[in-house]
Formats: sequence, structure tokens, C-alpha cells
Amino acid sequence: MSALITSIRQRLFWIWIAFLLIPIGIGLYAGILVLTQGLAVTNLSDLAPWGLWIVVDLSCIALSAGAFTLSALAHLLGRETFRPIARIAVFIGFLGYSGALMCLFLDIGRWDRFWHGWVFWQPHSMLWEVTMCITLYITILLLEVFPLAAELPIFRRFPRVRAFAHRVHNNTYLLAGLGMGLSLLHQSSLGGTYGVVAGRAFLYRATMPLLFIASAIAAGLAFTVQMTLLVQWLRKRILVPRQTLFQVGQISGVVLLIYLYMRFWDTTAGSYGYVPGRTESDMLLMTGTFGISFWGWEIILGGIVAAILLIWAARRKSIGMLLMGSGLTMAGVIANRWNTTMLAFAHPLATAADPQLTVPASVQYFPSAVEWATAIGIVAGLTLVFSLGMHYFPAYQGITSPVPATKPSDPKPQNTNTPTGEVSHAI
Repeated sequence: MSALITSIRQRLFWIWIAFLLIPIGIGLYAGILVLTQGLAVTNLSDLAPWGLWIVVDLSCIALSAGAFTLSALAHLLGRETFRPIARIAVFIGFLGYSGALMCLFLDIGRWDRFWHGWVFWQPHSMLWEVTMCITLYITILLLEVFPLAAELPIFRRFPRVRAFAHRVHNNTYLLAGLGMGLSLLHQSSLGGTYGVVAGRAFLYRATMPLLFIASAIAAGLAFTVQMTLLVQWLRKRILVPRQTLFQVGQISGVVLLIYLYMRFWDTTAGSYGYVPGRTESDMLLMTGTFGISFWGWEIILGGIVAAILLIWAARRKSIGMLLMGSGLTMAGVIANRWNTTMLAFAHPLATAADPQLTVPASVQYFPSAVEWATAIGIVAGLTLVFSLGMHYFPAYQGITSPVPATKPSDPKPQNTNTPTGEVSHAI
């Protein structure tokens, strides 16, 4: 009977992989259109120069923040119980940053000049700092993922590769420290990129870096928990102990409350007086066309409700609350990135000749079919690689497989021996 169930799961897995190839193929075709015909095939314009791709880019980076957070907890603070989930977070982080780079490659318009940021340095530019930090950080993520991939049976024929992977594994704490520094820099600089734009009154504020860091940490932890729960449910394997998932969920909920506190004062501070452009933008955010997204998804469901569910899930030992809370947190941060990106262009640009901004009108932008196709294709591609990684990487085969029905007081002994030349799972 168990062999039949395993066979059915294998078939369903490959059906899922085949299904993902459909949006990937459509996305590749749409991406070729963008690369050959330029941004003319999109609905981007001078009024809305940033759109769906930037939202996906910022969301991917925010949802990948669990990598540096959990790596720091596991390897720098010595929280050994977080190591299993840190392995998953690192893989998610690598895929998330890869997706962000693909979105940027399409969004820059002149894709043939993607290398200019590495050659022609602009040290006074926030975007240049983000470019360099992301480049270095994705290299660190690649090094952290490499020992996981080196455990695959195909690398048994390459002992030198496995030996190098083992040396990388022994220095994981160094990678975790460097990754935390670089990630904090570019997460804050992404907010700073918005915050230094004096011509956009809604963006021009000193709190943007702090808001971006706090929201990214909360969302990154929640997304890692969400994906771990999903994989464990589908594969019927324990990848991370339940208590560890509850602890990570609680941390995410507390950070989310801190973010909501900062977000409340940042949004309401402008109500004490009239600031040209800022006041109109805040009113448009809270009572205009962005009101449902702001109050419904970002503040209430994706903020207050999500934080309560994440914190109380551990007290009630409820996986359902943890699953719902992490999902709402992800939705809230994505809504925040959409509101921040699109509301910035909802009013005229301030100029020296006309410093008084007029009452903003809602920007007329909706992503074109090409933009949707490429964005969905990128997400489908990341999902495919994640599915294959969870299926084949030995480190993700679970603590026990299948889930045993043993008493907690009578745990089964685990074999901690590692074959010669192989990399330990305790990364």
C-alpha cells in the first residue's frame, strides 16, 4: 500500500512540474518580446516608470529576508534549533534574489547595459549601493546553497568538489555574518532609494529604510514558515520541528507589531500640519483608491490580524493559525510594496519652477499582458526550482520519513555519522 501511495505522489509531482512549464514557456516568449522590442510592449510610461516588475522585485527581496535573519540566529547567536529552518531559508533566499535580478533585467530597458553598474561606479547613488550589495549577497547565498547541492549523488564522482563544499560548510558562520551585514545594507537602501527622492513628496521621508527593514524581516520569516509547512504537508515529512516553527512565527509576529507601530506614526505624523504633496498623498492612501489595499490588506489583515495569529499560534499550538498568519503577513508586505511604488507617481513631480504640488490624480497604470506573463513566468520558474530542490536535495529529506507515530517520550535514535567525503546536513 505504501508503495502505491509513493508511486501516486511521484506521478503527481511530475504532473506539477509539467504544469509549471506552461507559464514558464509563456513567460519566456514574453521576455523575448521585451528584450527585442523594448518597454514599448509594456504599459510603463513617464507617469508610471515603475510598475509590476518593481513590485515583484521588491517583494522577492522582502520575502527572502528570512535567509539572513535565520542564518544569523543559527550560526551567529548559536541557536542550534534554528539550523533546519535556516537551510530552507537560505535556499528560498537564493531563489528570491535570483527572481529579483530577472525582474530588474527586464525592467532596465537597456538590458545590454546591465553590467554598467559594476564597471562605472556611482558611490553617491543609493541604487548603485543596492546593486553592489545584492551582487555580493547573492554570491554569499550561492556559497551557502552550494554545500546542499554537493550532497547530491552526482557529486560522488567529484571528491574535490565535495571537499571544497565541506570547507565552505565549516565557514558558514563567516558567510552568515557577511550576509547579515550586506542584507541589512541593501534592505535599508531600498527604502532609502525611495526616501531620498525629494521630488516625490510621498516618498521623501527619513523613516523609509527602517520601515523596509522591519517589514522585510517579518515577511521573510513568515514566508519561510509558510513554505516549510506547505512542503511538510505535501511530502508528509518533518523538515523542521513544530516548536521551532512556532518560535519563528512568534518572532515574525513581534517584528510585525514593531513595524506597525512605526508605520502608524510615520503615516499619521503628516496630519499635524499641511505638507504640499505629502498630505494629499496620505489622504489618497487612507481614503482614496489605495484605501482598500492599505487598510484591508496592509494594516488590518496583513498587519494586526496576522501578528495576533502568529503570536497566539504558539500558545494554542495551532498549525492552522500559524499558516494563516504567515500567509496574511506575506500579503500585507506585498500590498505595502505595491502602495509605496504606485502611490509615489500619483501626483505631479515637484520642480524648482513649481514647488507647490497640486492635488494628485490617480495614476493610470495597469500591467500589460506581457508584464503579467513575464512576472508569472518568473514566479513559476522559481517555484519549479524550489520544488525540485525540496524533492532531490538530501538535506531536505526530513528528520524522519515518513512521520512516525511514536510517543514523544520514546524518540528514535538518529544516526549522526556522515560518510567520508559527504557534507553534513547540519548546515
